[in-house]
Formats: sequence, C-alpha cells, structure tokens
Amino acid sequence: MSALTLTLRAAPQGRVDMSGVLPAALAGLSVAAIAALPLIMNGRPVALGELFDVAPGEANRLVICTATNCLDYLGKGMTAGTITVEGPAGHYTGQNLCGGKLVVRGHAGQFAASGMKGGLLHIVGNAGDWLGAALIGDRAGMAGGVVAVEGDVGDRAGDRMRRGLILVRGRAGDACATRLLAGTLVVAGGCGDQPGFGLRRGSLILGHAPATLPTTFNHAGVVDLPYLDLLRRHAAGILPGVVPALSRVRRYVGDLTCGGKGEILVAT
Repeated sequence: MSALTLTLRAAPQGRVDMSGVLPAALAGLSVAAIAALPLIMNGRPVALGELFDVAPGEANRLVICTATNCLDYLGKGMTAGTITVEGPAGHYTGQNLCGGKLVVRGHAGQFAASGMKGGLLHIVGNAGDWLGAALIGDRAGMAGGVVAVEGDVGDRAGDRMRRGLILVRGRAGDACATRLLAGTLVVAGGCGDQPGFGLRRGSLILGHAPATLPTTFNHAGVVDLPYLDLLRRHAAGILPGVVPALSRVRRYVGDLTCGGKGEILVAT
C-alpha cells in the first residue's frame, strides 16, 4: 500500500503550524476527515484541505510534499511511524520527537530537534541555528534520540543539550556544544569559534581542529579512546563515515569554570 501523501498546493500566505499532523493522528481517518483537520496559519485556523491535496494511503508512512519552508513544527511530538518531508522544512522540526523516524529531504530551519526525547531525525540538507538546543527560557535542550545532518548546521548547535547523539557530516557554526549538559555531538567538518563554552559534561568530537578554543579548556594530550570504535559502528548505520576512523584523538577537558567534566576530542 502506498503512503498517505499531503501535497502543498501553493506557497501559503504565512507560516503554518503543522502540530498534530502525525501518523498516529491520521490513522483510520478518511480523506475527507483529514482534509477537515484544523491547522493554524498566522494565528488563524485553516482547514488542512485548503492548503494540501490529500492522497489516501498508509498513515504510518506519511509523506509531506512542499516547495517552501513555511511549514513549522513538522513531526512535533511524534511517537511512532515515519514522516518523510519531500522539500524544505520550517522551524521547530522534530520538536519533542519521542519515537519513529522523521526524514527531511531538504534544509530545516531553526530549533530543529528542540526538546527531542527519542527516535531519529534525519536532515538531508542543512539545519539552521540552535539545532537540538533549548528553547529560549527552557533549562535543557534535546534529551534523547539521534539527529543526523548530512549538510552544515548553524550557530549554537547542541546548546544545553542534555542527552542523545547529534551527527553532522558538514560544518557547524560558532559556539557549538555551548553549555552542553551531557550527550555527544559529532561534527565531521569542523566548527566555528568558541566551541564548548560552558560545557559541563558530554563530548564534542570534531573532525578538524577549531580556529579557537575557550581558554578554560586544558589540553590532556593525545589519547586512545576505544569507545570511539563503538560509536563509529553505531553511527555507521545512520550516517556512514561521520565519526573519524581512528581511536587516537587530541583531548581537551573543560569547561574548567563549570567543573571540567566535559571533553572536546579532535581527530589527529
């Protein structure tokens, strides 16, 4: 059986909140019932059928086709099933994702994977600022699951991340892994300035040395870390080659102003 498919007819006249458009919520509904579901556009309700063509199919494999990045909160709170976004995604993609698989075959906006607790978010293009980070006013960001980004990510990736794994094949902007509480962030393409500032626990693994490190990190030498082999095998099934193919890395411990229990590992 083919997948249930929602195709955006034209660029909407504002941002569309896609909260609630999930495989579990659509299962068992007729095409007419799906078209009647309410969405929010620019703060006003609008029927899903006014924006999308609905093609019947298996709701557990939902496909959303879009040519614009005006769809926010895609996959918010999903617990099971698969959503594939054929095109760019807006902001807050995968917010509070708990299970299942969300694939974006394009770029994603800001705050993707904020509050994520489980499942897999796979972004084929680039991701904006604050990937996996805490929302403004929240105490912690991503708390579980796996995020894989095949392109680049913006500034502040992993800010206040509490748990989980972020894999980035491209490059990260400035201040990635700042205030990291725990978890692992791998950036194969290197990053901008001041990574790891305020890092408390967890690991930032870089494929290339950054231009600058905070002065509150100590160089702990070149070390052999066997757990990197386990991480590489795990990551190979998600984003092959993103973890450096070696176990000896240059290790920096810090941030010393926050207990010094975190680490930045740089491929040698």
